[in-house]
Parts: sequence; C-alpha cells; structure tokens
Amino acid sequence: MKRILLMIAIAMMSSVAMWAQAKSASQVMDAAAKKIQSMKSLSATYDMSVDGEYMSGTLVMNGDKFHLSSEQIMAWYDGKTQWSYSADTNEVNIIEPTPEELVAVNPFVIISSFKKAYTPTLLKSAAGTYKIRLLPKTKSGSQISEAVLTLNAKSYLPSDIALTLDSGNKLNIKVKSIKSGTNYPHSTFVFNKKLLPKAEIVDLR
Repeated sequence: MKRILLMIAIAMMSSVAMWAQAKSASQVMDAAAKKIQSMKSLSATYDMSVDGEYMSGTLVMNGDKFHLSSEQIMAWYDGKTQWSYSADTNEVNIIEPTPEELVAVNPFVIISSFKKAYTPTLLKSAAGTYKIRLLPKTKSGSQISEAVLTLNAKSYLPSDIALTLDSGNKLNIKVKSIKSGTNYPHSTFVFNKKLLPKAEIVDLR
C-alpha cells in the first residue's frame, strides 16, 4: 500500500513539475511577444545559415509589416500581400501568405504567433538567457517541425533562432543587433518595381 501511495505521489509531483515548466515557457514567450509588440518599430541585422550556405541581412518591422533584405533574397510584407525576390531566379513572387509561410521568411513572426500554433518548452540555457523549443500543435500543413529560440533574459529579445523545416532543411539566424524607434513609411513594406525593373513578376495569389 505504501509503495502504491509513493508511486502516486511521484506521478503527481512529475505532473506538477511538467505543468510548471510549460507555464514558465509560456510566460517567457508572452513576455517576448509583448516586448516586440510594444516596440513602435524594429530594425535588426543578422547572419543566417541554411544548410551550409551563409548570408547576412537586415530586417525592418512595424507591427505586422516587414521588409527583409540580403544579397540573395528580399521580401516585403504590407500586412496582407508578400513580395519575395530571389537573385537566383530573378523573380518576384507575389502571395498572400499563411502564418507558416510568414515564419519561413521572417522567423521573428514565430514569437508573436506561438500561442496559436506552437507548444513551448524550456530547455537548459546559458546564464542570462532563455532557450525555448517550439513544436507545432498540429503537423497538418506545418512547414516547421521545430523551432529553438534563445532570448535575452532581461530584454526578452531573440539572439538566436533555429528552425528545422518539414523538408529537413535547417535554418539558423544569429541576431547581431536590434534597434527600435524609427518611423518607417508604408512604402517601406511594399515592393516597388522600379527597384528591380528587369525582374519577372510571378503573381501566385
């Protein structure tokens, strides 16, 4: 009888510990989402690696809108429509993206959208940081099988975002700097054909 009671007690303690960890992970992600949402605007510089290929870029965000620029890829999103340019194909693809498609282009979006689509878990991390694994709540239609975020414990801003796509490809972003406060006009987040007059426009909407 004592053995049974002990096993029940251990099981209950394990359940409480798991619940507390999940709650802590959610609290950290909530704080990170609120931090980004509270910033009038955000500009970041980063280094990105995709399966052994490396590139540097800049990201500008204002609410749901963003503009991303690197040597190989550029993207604009005005809150509804996304324009994506690839230097390899010299094409600009136009879509109205799903939340998953947005994350694949701008991983910062995963911070604000985690509640609807992902389950967070705290991982062991270095002092002064939080490391959180995000797994999709449903695999149906998900383009991301796992995301691991490293956040500054004081600012709750990301320093590292690692994505594993459902294709098996891995994408890692090292955030070098983040600034806020600049006013960006709406045109910042809309593709202007004059910038790439020779690019082929492919409307996939």
